[in-house]
Amino acid sequence: MLQSKMVNFIRQHQMATDQDKILVGVSGGIDSMVLLNLLARAGYNVGVAHCNFSLRGEESDTDEQFVRHHCLMSGIPFHSITFDTKQFAKENKLSIQVAARKLRYEYFEELCREHKYTRIAIAHNLNDSVETLLLNLTRGTGLKGLTGIKPVNDKIIRPLLFATRTQIEAFAKQHEISYRDDSSNATVKYKRNFIRHKVMPLLRELNPAADVTIYQTANRLLMAQGLVENQLNQIRQNLVKEEDDRITIDIAKLISQPAANLFLTDFLMKYSFSPASAAEVYQLTGCSAGSRVESETHVVYRDRNSLILLPKLQFINHEVEVNADVTFIDFPVKLKFEIIDVNQAKPLEKSHLVANIDFDKLRFPLTVRLWKPGDRFIPFGMKGFKKVSDFLIDAKVPLADKKRVFVLTSANEIIWVIGQRIDNRFRVDEKTRNIFRMVVA
Repeated sequence: MLQSKMVNFIRQHQMATDQDKILVGVSGGIDSMVLLNLLARAGYNVGVAHCNFSLRGEESDTDEQFVRHHCLMSGIPFHSITFDTKQFAKENKLSIQVAARKLRYEYFEELCREHKYTRIAIAHNLNDSVETLLLNLTRGTGLKGLTGIKPVNDKIIRPLLFATRTQIEAFAKQHEISYRDDSSNATVKYKRNFIRHKVMPLLRELNPAADVTIYQTANRLLMAQGLVENQLNQIRQNLVKEEDDRITIDIAKLISQPAANLFLTDFLMKYSFSPASAAEVYQLTGCSAGSRVESETHVVYRDRNSLILLPKLQFINHEVEVNADVTFIDFPVKLKFEIIDVNQAKPLEKSHLVANIDFDKLRFPLTVRLWKPGDRFIPFGMKGFKKVSDFLIDAKVPLADKKRVFVLTSANEIIWVIGQRIDNRFRVDEKTRNIFRMVVA
């Protein structure tokens, strides 16, 4: 019965054909051993990949020996690898779970290239999908996170996703399938295990079939997601312009869009923004130019009429425009701006964090950017040009700090090496009527 259901599930989701060569990820646990047995019984061309993550000492080694022996006795091609997972996680600043997943799938892809496997079968079951949904729900997620685990993701297939853990255990018992118990599955220090051992039993008290009903709900949401994605794609085409790594979102069009927050949550998720961060991005539409929200990898900042999305490494080199009506920016450097009538001005403050410029000598918009080789200006009090690089050396600015020195320009002329010195050509003099005061906040 379980075998025929699996075959139908594979056909329904177009997971594999008789011509496919399937690499089965087998840990030795009950799920993967049952999956291997079912695929072999159904006549699929299979090979086995086992990863020894060296996390449970002798127990990990015994798991590998068990799977190796089973494949030898069954005539199934066997591939294995041993990882120092803890060291890899430490070097790459990853959790153990994320490190293991990264290592596992990279190894599977390597085997596919080397041995011509066309599909990778993973033994996730219905309960795993439900646990994933609940995990995503507690963390905060978009619609996609409520659809559980997908049956097919490129060449990765999950033929047991329809089956409950109870059904798998019954099949293993009926057909006397040997397997290994992973002792780490019993501990609740892992979030997934906490849901499995603590949360789901309570939900089953409300509804004994809670696993199945949650899974069915996830499937309905998966179908609805297709419709939503089509609509979100239409919104994206109307709002978004993409040019290399720079993405521009039209603010006026975004504000007029009833599904703006849903769009931002879905669109920004691929750039490491959480749903909460996506809501903050929407708030930028009411903020001053230069305001920003960051994820681990990207930055969205408010420009005059747009939201600009850039990779962090590119953003630090990005130029920010300042118009005459702007009073504050907070990136790439925090600056306050004020226009003061010279007759009402207090005595000019002398500080490297304050710049007083003749407003009428400026051409807007001004530009804030990192200094670059070849830049030159006339430092206040001098008559001739000096390279910014030489000025920073003379000012004894540390090498590490030089990389974060910004300049403010007007019509491509430097008016202020921010936090250091203004350009003498833009100084306040006896002809000045309005002062443009800038302060490093």
